[in-house]
Amino acid sequence: MKFQQLNAFKAVYELGTMMAASAHIHVTQPAISRLVASLEHQLGFALFQRIRGRLVPTDKGTAFYLEVGKAFSALEHLEHSARDIAEQHHGSLHITAFPMLSNSFLPAILGRLMRETPGLKASLKSYRSEEVLRRTEIQSCDLGFADTDITSASVTAIPVWGDCVCIVPANSELAAVPCLTPADLSGVPFIRYENSDSAQQALDRELQLAGIHSLDVVEVSFASVAALLVAEGLGVAVVDPFTAQHAQLSGLNIVIRDFHPRIPYRFQILYPAFRPISELARAFVDSLFSQAEDAGIRLRYDRNDDL
Repeated sequence: MKFQQLNAFKAVYELGTMMAASAHIHVTQPAISRLVASLEHQLGFALFQRIRGRLVPTDKGTAFYLEVGKAFSALEHLEHSARDIAEQHHGSLHITAFPMLSNSFLPAILGRLMRETPGLKASLKSYRSEEVLRRTEIQSCDLGFADTDITSASVTAIPVWGDCVCIVPANSELAAVPCLTPADLSGVPFIRYENSDSAQQALDRELQLAGIHSLDVVEVSFASVAALLVAEGLGVAVVDPFTAQHAQLSGLNIVIRDFHPRIPYRFQILYPAFRPISELARAFVDSLFSQAEDAGIRLRYDRNDDL
């Protein structure tokens, strides 16, 4: 089965005629006909039938087109990956990160590093964790930050843990309480994450143990959205401290309070496994931990890991 056969079939299926397909992929009409016919012979079933002079896909032809579409999508994905790899430059620092960090804490760290390293070429791109992992797997970034349990032989992963905090509107009575507990959330409008979120699952367990039913008013996907809603006075939320501090420094009218028992959040620091860790990547990670400590954010990780 050759690419030219699949390309011809795809063009005929999508455009409806041999003539249109010929013009689209710049192949003569007789060549298009031969490619489709040879593909049908190889497959052992007809892809099209002629009805009143028109080419109409057979049921098997339609089913096969769906599979061909997947193959072409994979090729496009491969092209994007190749472009990512080709755009890497010596002496640069390319970071991919999930929104919890890319939208809050990491820009300030990168800014400081760039001021300390004249001429540094850098990028900081925000993706969902699955895409961060993929880009680290194909070695198209120097450093990644993601919330994922997936492991890969192409990636060196260092797990990091911390404790969530509670954010409340500044005019809330809860703002006067130094450390909040599940009991404090009873009857209070609450902004929650999706059920698949690990921190939300941990909080739900603690609420259940305490016999507390949260008054959920809004469900969100990102902590930054939760912080905006808290600032609007719609309720309270339990979020990571990076987002909480960034929201407060950005002028949002919220108060940050500790929460007990601890509600853990986690992320992983990802390095491409098939090349040495760059000094710039090491410096960035060192700065992450030192600046987090300066901000009162306690991070835990396996001290045996090579950071």
